[in-house]
Amino acid sequence: MADYPAGITHRKRISGVRHWRWQRFSAVAVLALMIYLVIALASIGGMSYGEALTFVGQPVNAAAISALVLAGLFHGTLGLEVVIEDYISVRGGRRAVMLLVRVGMGAAALASLWAMVRILG
Repeated sequence: MADYPAGITHRKRISGVRHWRWQRFSAVAVLALMIYLVIALASIGGMSYGEALTFVGQPVNAAAISALVLAGLFHGTLGLEVVIEDYISVRGGRRAVMLLVRVGMGAAALASLWAMVRILG
């Protein structure tokens, strides 16, 4: 075992590979869905409000926008977790901040999906 300076104890090491992979997968998903959204928004350009609502209300478009919101919020949550782990100590309330971020992102996801359901309904 390695010698540790005074006051530092040996902790179980946790691999970050799974977190890193999820972050990459979500980044690719967000990129693909964002390309779709840009193309879709370019086609909405000359539509009236009602026509645009009908366009967004189509099942394929609604599913793509919902998937973009969920993937984007998931990706953002993963990124915020990394920042929190890097800059907030355990004594500084890391777990509480992580819980707050997860609850906040979950609430944003629910609100976004609720809005999409309202458009569809």
